[in-house]
Amino acid sequence: MAGRLVIAAALVLAGFGAAHAQVVDIEGRYWLADLDAATRVESDSIPGTRIDLDRDLGMDDGDLPEIRLGIGTGLNSRLRLAYTHGEVEGARTLEGGIEFAGTTFAATSRVESELELHYGRIGWAWQFIAVPGIFKIGPLFELKGLVVDASLRGRGAGSDVRESQVLAMAFPTVGAMANVTPLAWLEVFAEISGIPFGDLGHVVDAEAGVRIIPFPLLSVSAGYRVLDARIEIDDDFADLTLSGPFLGASLRF
Repeated sequence: MAGRLVIAAALVLAGFGAAHAQVVDIEGRYWLADLDAATRVESDSIPGTRIDLDRDLGMDDGDLPEIRLGIGTGLNSRLRLAYTHGEVEGARTLEGGIEFAGTTFAATSRVESELELHYGRIGWAWQFIAVPGIFKIGPLFELKGLVVDASLRGRGAGSDVRESQVLAMAFPTVGAMANVTPLAWLEVFAEISGIPFGDLGHVVDAEAGVRIIPFPLLSVSAGYRVLDARIEIDDDFADLTLSGPFLGASLRF
């Protein structure tokens, strides 16, 4: 009897290991995002100018690659790590002078600008089965970290100056994740997460899309995503919205 119990336990554990041998998901994405952003950076007693990155500096869009790693943790739950990186550049002749981090960029000078974004997340989602084999939904908990690095270089108008500033913030967020699988090879997904942080800012990250699974270990996806974030430190702030379609592909093990 004891021997049978040991064998049964071994078979259960083996089945558990086999089930979890294919719960690792590595996904790469390419996000074609439009940028709507503004910033202000002061220095000591010198007030900063509120700068619209599109209207004042000519920044309007960017391509943001992302890598995601998902690991099944059992009971319809998953651990997910994600990192997004992007660089947006612009160039424009200023109509009026601006102050950025204590540096003056004179009117009629040509300003070359760059915005670098680092956005990392680690989260856990649990989805209960609302409709067996078709619909799952549940909460999503994440810790998000956002770093915005802005730099400006002005040429002409009797000046050649350069200045840069980094604003960073990390915060926990809550949200929800849902998946609908009408066919074995087709999945519709959506998620949203975020939190207001009072005077420190806020973040909202939402997406929806479709995933096609032509082979058990391979999937391709497409959808639309919006990231609305604000970082505020004292009187400095970075306020940005990124929105646009994305394409992705993943391998599952």
